[in-house]
Amino acid sequence: MFTYYHIIWLVISALVIFIALHLLLKYKPEIKQVFTVACVIAVVSELIKAFSAIDIVPSADGSVMYPYIEGTFVPLHLCSIQIINIFIVRLAKDGPFKETLLAFMYPTCTAGAFMALLMPSLYTDSIEPYQSFISPIAYEYFGYHITLIILGLYIFLSKKVDIRPKHFWSTLGILAALAHISLYLNSLFSVPTYVNGELKSVDFGANFFFTFQTPIGIALTEKWHWFIYLAIIFSLAVLLVFLFYIPVFIRAKKNK
Repeated sequence: MFTYYHIIWLVISALVIFIALHLLLKYKPEIKQVFTVACVIAVVSELIKAFSAIDIVPSADGSVMYPYIEGTFVPLHLCSIQIINIFIVRLAKDGPFKETLLAFMYPTCTAGAFMALLMPSLYTDSIEPYQSFISPIAYEYFGYHITLIILGLYIFLSKKVDIRPKHFWSTLGILAALAHISLYLNSLFSVPTYVNGELKSVDFGANFFFTFQTPIGIALTEKWHWFIYLAIIFSLAVLLVFLFYIPVFIRAKKNK
């Protein structure tokens, strides 16, 4: 993190976000138009990621070769699942459901992608820093997360979405539900080792929503450590969402 190459990417990201938001807020395109472009970027992003991440791996006896994508690349992290939300928003009719989803995307796209840019898993899972400008997956990673930040901020700053205080609670509810589902998904993508039918060890193949392991390498050795860790990340999530909703609360109070 924060290598020379990473810092260059952060500067590029900041410039692209600033210029894109300036143009969007100047011309104020409709949400539908913005999400049409986002759909194209999302599809291109996933294609680049899939074809960059896929490996041809032999079977146990070496007789057959199979294409294989490791679990860490499955689009089930908070930022990755926004692809589904992008398409739903683009295709759904205006109404409470679409409004609730957009209100969820406002803080989660912005904060989630911002943290992904600051702490890119790209450099631990996919490439070495020196490959930052020669690997297609680097452009995919930074380009996609830049897009999410622009989307999240435009949802709020454009004032085209009626985000209200009640959406603070629906956002937390959706986030909590997804985090709970991640517990099952992380187990599903893990590799257990059994000895005489007894579970002895587990190697993690994914860490969706960071609910199984800390993103900074701190080991959790007891179950109560994990409960404390969950309480910490949940509290941080509530705080982050609350900070994003402060302008919403202020605006609602002024409009009373």
